[in-house]
Amino acid sequence: MRNPFHTDILEPDQPFCNRVNELRELTSHGRNGMNVVLFAPRRYGKTSLVKRVQHRLRTENICVIYAQFMRLVSVEDLVHRFAKAIINGLHEYESILDKGKRWLTHFPSIQTTFTIDPATGMPSLDVQMTQRQVNPMVALENIMEEVGRFLEKEDFQVCIALDEFQDIVDIKEPRVEALLREHIQRHKASYIFLGSRRRVLLDIFNNRGRPFYQSAIMMELATLPHEECVEFISSQFAQAGKKCSAEVAGEIALKVEQYPYYLQALAYRTFEICDTECMGTDVAKAYETMLENERYGYQGIIQGISTGQLKLLRAIATEGEAPLTSNSFLQSHNLSLGGVQSARKFLSEQDLIEKKENGHWGIVDPVFRAWLQQAF
Repeated sequence: MRNPFHTDILEPDQPFCNRVNELRELTSHGRNGMNVVLFAPRRYGKTSLVKRVQHRLRTENICVIYAQFMRLVSVEDLVHRFAKAIINGLHEYESILDKGKRWLTHFPSIQTTFTIDPATGMPSLDVQMTQRQVNPMVALENIMEEVGRFLEKEDFQVCIALDEFQDIVDIKEPRVEALLREHIQRHKASYIFLGSRRRVLLDIFNNRGRPFYQSAIMMELATLPHEECVEFISSQFAQAGKKCSAEVAGEIALKVEQYPYYLQALAYRTFEICDTECMGTDVAKAYETMLENERYGYQGIIQGISTGQLKLLRAIATEGEAPLTSNSFLQSHNLSLGGVQSARKFLSEQDLIEKKENGHWGIVDPVFRAWLQQAF
């Protein structure tokens, strides 16, 4: 029997836990031409949700464009990714090999070529900038102007999603934000700005000194409701021919604190381990297997931070939650106030730690926290 759970980006036809209200709201904003900032921790299902939203919009004859900005390295990189996303989106809406080729005249700065994929025999689309030696900021302005003119001339709606949008700050080109804002505010399109480095993303839109200040609706993905998780897990087991009681499904949900990615990952591994009926012992075994598998990613995280930052992470993981500037916390873990303040800034910008409602700080990722507790 086929395992019903998935740990990658979910396709629109794959099982999706809850998010009914968020799906409805985002679809409505896209239909109405509104701009939205969608923020949540990593692996929270933002991309899967937006893909589902855009799938719905496409059925309403709305053109959808999706660009991934994760780990942008330069303005040229930004221009190329955005240009390719535009052409891909238009090609899906109406084939550029057919009637859609008329659109290419709107984008003189983009050179589009088609080749045949030797593996599939299908046409493959490639995009390059026609003037590769031009100043990158000029190239960015050109493409944004071309998009604007295109949107003015065409009579169909467009929804553009920019994933990990906050990574534009890593380009270290201060003019990028202002240029993008100048053009986006005039574009006749709905923009969805997604991001998982929440502090960085929110500063772009909530800092009155920055160009995008209060230019979009803010929308946070909350933790999945426990009851919905239990129902989802039990029903997926049942549909796949296995039994998982509400009690055991609840154990899975609680073990990962309803964290969307881990909910699917732990359910997946539990399904693989159990026979016809899932037991609590299966969940425990599956959790240890998942923890072992995830350690490679976690080791990569700690290799990319300083000794002081790791020391603070370990201290927070040990406490579960902690008031970072209290004397008892500093003394218990042999930390200095200055060192904690510096490490806290970096770790929060990377969305590794977050401030709770009670003023204490905790690890964002519950399974990463568990691994830290075991590893050190």
